[in-house]
Amino acid sequence: MADQDYRPPVISLAPANGEANLYSLIIVNLKHKAMKKIILSAVLLVSIVAGAAVSPSEISEKVLKAFSETFDKAKDVTWHEYENYYQANFKMEEIQVRAQYDADGGLLKTMRYYGEKQLLPNIVSKLKKKYGTREIFGVTETTSPEDVSFSITLKDDKNWYVVKSDVYGNLEQTEKFKRADL
Repeated sequence: MADQDYRPPVISLAPANGEANLYSLIIVNLKHKAMKKIILSAVLLVSIVAGAAVSPSEISEKVLKAFSETFDKAKDVTWHEYENYYQANFKMEEIQVRAQYDADGGLLKTMRYYGEKQLLPNIVSKLKKKYGTREIFGVTETTSPEDVSFSITLKDDKNWYVVKSDVYGNLEQTEKFKRADL
């Protein structure tokens, strides 16, 4: 027999009569597990790369100086670089804060996340008067050179509410959701 006429035998794990057998079930199960691992690895890699913080050595001295002068008591600082700004995420007196700076060290915006105790008393008073027994769940305070605004999340037995406010306590309910956490 010549070498070119030789063909290795084909081994089929498929059942001859169309019924599932142990070998085909094992292979399908292994393929399924391998795909899960590949997808999970890809998602994990993308999330690590996307969420990677830049080191302070990559942030300009102007930005670092402006940050340290403004937030001298900041703890657990992580930096992120975006297309048009740098962002520092940190804690200050148990309040989570995000501060955004331009390349020259100019403070563009701050966002502070806290609860009812830190919210301005005039806003709390107006919320209690207008929304009664609804609980203040959380506050996002956004400060820019032009404005200070508050996004306040309230909840009751059935719903979540988002109320916007300015520093004077002018309230506007912008959203209402059925609670899915019940």
